[in-house]
Order: sequence, then C-alpha cells, then structure tokens
Amino acid sequence: MLKILLTEETGVLTMTSASALSAIEANRKFTHRKDAEARLSQAQRDLDARVITPEDYQQICEDCLKIIRSSQN
Repeated sequence: MLKILLTEETGVLTMTSASALSAIEANRKFTHRKDAEARLSQAQRDLDARVITPEDYQQICEDCLKIIRSSQN
C-alpha cells in the first residue's frame, strides 16, 4: 500500500521511506515480469525460426515462469 502524505504547511506531497521502498519494489517486480513476458515471446519466435533448440526454449520458459510467478506475490 502506497502512503502519500500532504503537509498542510507547504502543500507538498511527500512519501514515507517505507512507502517509497514499497513503491520501488512493486515497480521492480512489474518490470521483471514484463521483461520475462517479452523474453518468452521472443523465445517462441526464435524457436519457430530454429534459432534456438527446443532444450534452450524449455530452459528459457522455466526461467521466465519462475520470474513471473515470483512477481505475482
């Protein structure tokens, strides 16, 4: 949960350190998930073009699925 505080004196939005760290972590997980999804798509195209072996494709899928699953927590 992101907490943003509005100070009455200055009207400036500020984030607590914990909130900032939480937002950074959420952004990191989102970015890793999107990168893994893109890598899966590219691996499928590479497999179809016979640029990589089925074994390479399988390993890429396993790695990417681990990343995707971990980013859903």
